Amino acid sequence: MIAIPVKTEKEEGVLAPLFGHAKYFSFIDEKGNVTTHKNNADGGVKVVAWLVSMGVKTMVLNHVGEKPFHLLAQANIEVYFPGNERIMLSEALEKLQNGVLEKVTMENYVTLLGGDDHHHDHGSHEANGGCCCS
Repeated sequence: MIAIPVKTEKEEGVLAPLFGHAKYFSFIDEKGNVTTHKNNADGGVKVVAWLVSMGVKTMVLNHVGEKPFHLLAQANIEVYFPGNERIMLSEALEKLQNGVLEKVTMENYVTLLGGDDHHHDHGSHEANGGCCCS
């Protein structure tokens, strides 16, 4: 099962820039069927628990906080980065299926998804030989 945060419940939605506070998530099953559900979880940690309960194995998103990212990794949910530009759900799925999306790892998390809410400055990465995420 694939999950993608989207802005609306329309079938051809646009990816939401948020994770924990995305209004909706589209779920894509192994046959390619898309269903969209309202996000009733409050915040990233609870969203991860919901996604795990839904059987999600893959995520496509363009921003997630460090703690939810670690929880996704611990749950063996693969995360892929579609870029920061506006992207439609169908376009993101096509790129995922064609293998052109970059997989997010502990090593590249800060560069791809960390954003403004990362808890320490990037200068400490070099001094310490890497981020706390590695």
